[in-house]
Amino acid sequence: LRTGQPGRDRFDGSLTLAHTSWRDIQADFIDATGLPSTANIGDGQLWTIEALAGFRIAPGLRVEGAVSYNDSRIDEPSSAQVFALMGGQTADRAAILARLSQIPNIARFTGRTGLVYRRVLAGGRDLRVDGWMRYVGGSRLGVGPILGERQGEYWDSGVTARLGLGAFGLTAGITNLANVRGNRFALGTPFATGRDQVTPLRPRTLRIGLDTAF
Repeated sequence: LRTGQPGRDRFDGSLTLAHTSWRDIQADFIDATGLPSTANIGDGQLWTIEALAGFRIAPGLRVEGAVSYNDSRIDEPSSAQVFALMGGQTADRAAILARLSQIPNIARFTGRTGLVYRRVLAGGRDLRVDGWMRYVGGSRLGVGPILGERQGEYWDSGVTARLGLGAFGLTAGITNLANVRGNRFALGTPFATGRDQVTPLRPRTLRIGLDTAF
């Protein structure tokens, strides 16, 4: 469903519902020897609902937002894979089955909001400023008692400004305004398992650039 058009109408928005079905999903896990491996974890499906909206607050100033909800399920976990992940420890069966219920690396919630300002200046110059903030929800890295750890659940933000000077442009931007550490990916090396691993966001970064058209 869609209404309005960005850049033309004061308000625009869309709503999307999607369904994906997979067979023989491949995922990473740590085998009985402690080495990384890939195996079939069964069949699954993903339901996604996504909403996007934009509103022109004033001439040249627009606010945007988007939110997505993903419901991923492994309908038929592979029995052979469950026993392989248990490594003979039957007591872990319930925990492993619980970690197999969600398809790896699919965040349940994601969201983004932002402001965009554009203005045409004298002398053929133009100014554009973008500010944004987004949230990435939790997901699981892989399957099993080791790679089934959670990741995500962090906020990120940034602001960028560009001054157009005809064929040239000056750009300045800052990312990760709050200097959030986060956890984008819960594995650094498969040979250092047994403790929490974190792949953090890039720290607060200032960038100044010059671009030109040829």
